[in-house]
Amino acid sequence: MYYLLPVAFWLLAIGGALLPVLLAPSLEGMDGERVLAYFLPSVLVLLATLRLTHIHRHASAVEPAFQVAVFLAIASYWLPTVLFLLLPAWIYLAYRNLMEWRAVWATLIGLALVAIWVAVFVYVGLIEMPSLEGRAGVGFLSWIPTGAFLIAYIASTIVRQNLRER
Repeated sequence: MYYLLPVAFWLLAIGGALLPVLLAPSLEGMDGERVLAYFLPSVLVLLATLRLTHIHRHASAVEPAFQVAVFLAIASYWLPTVLFLLLPAWIYLAYRNLMEWRAVWATLIGLALVAIWVAVFVYVGLIEMPSLEGRAGVGFLSWIPTGAFLIAYIASTIVRQNLRER
């Protein structure tokens, strides 16, 4: 049960993430750019969540807060509303008594760093200007795999913690 339930949650998340690809008419003919715009934000959000939840009890949260901000800022190129996940990240840090002003400043510096690099890349012509609708026409459909992977991670973590305590 310790390994089976998390695997079941992740398989359900993968199935839930692939369901809109099969059913949504706007996602027909998914090319490489659309697949990247659809799944990359969820992978970056999952990496940010993993980095955030693996901070030790009495360690400094400055570097992980910076890394989480960089991951979420890169994901916001394809899904701009993902930046709202910074608030739950700060709440989680405050809950674990790891929140300090240096972590807030590190988060803001991480966001500014990605914004500067995006501006440079747009100016040079390597990437297109970000839009509020998201990249490659997938828009808010990218929240489906992002939400599915986040729910699977949270559920599998809770199940493993409860089974570990028994």
